[in-house]
Amino acid sequence: MPVPTHFQFVFRGTFVNTPEEWSFGAKFSRTNTINEDATFGDIDEGGVDDAFATLLGNAYFHAGVKAADWRAYIIGTDGKMEGNGPLLRTYDSGNPQGSSGNRQPPQVSLVATLIATNKGPAHFGRLFLPGPAKAVADDLRLSTTDATGYLDLVVAFLKSVSDQIDLDDTNSSECVNVSPMGGAGAGTLQVVDHVEVGRVYDTLRTRRRQLLEERIVGGQIDW
Repeated sequence: MPVPTHFQFVFRGTFVNTPEEWSFGAKFSRTNTINEDATFGDIDEGGVDDAFATLLGNAYFHAGVKAADWRAYIIGTDGKMEGNGPLLRTYDSGNPQGSSGNRQPPQVSLVATLIATNKGPAHFGRLFLPGPAKAVADDLRLSTTDATGYLDLVVAFLKSVSDQIDLDDTNSSECVNVSPMGGAGAGTLQVVDHVEVGRVYDTLRTRRRQLLEERIVGGQIDW
């Protein structure tokens, strides 16, 4: 389906000592109004590495959350990947990894909602971040302090990734939401205005597909 062209980044990893995997993604603008649009050669891979490591490498995520790779796709106006494949960055060592010992089940996620200014298509985007480690309070919610900490990490991460995309002249890349709806049949792209982080953990069922339940079977009950 038609959409405005953009970069799609996907960050992937594993839950250590399990067969489970995780991923999350974000979209960034690549259009240059003065010169040619940005391509893979305009992405600073080392800078994206640093942004990924800064996001995960702390006690806000548990030690079982370990990065495996990240990849960037150029999405054309037909909504499909351009070229022969993505820009792929894998780790031989030094994989970004959380540090907290407070582990959660793999399906527990922290949701960051990306809000654009105008209502309608591309108003909302979402990141489902893996392995949040901060404990909840008696009301089963994160404290405002911890939620703000996650918020600051996500905003810094998105800004840092956008800074690694070099657009010539006065243009700069921005985190965007993209929808195939609207735009007179060409889809809609909106720049993310701000991020919101909820104080209630969410779940993502696709993050527990391999881990066996391994039920403990009790004996027959003598009623």
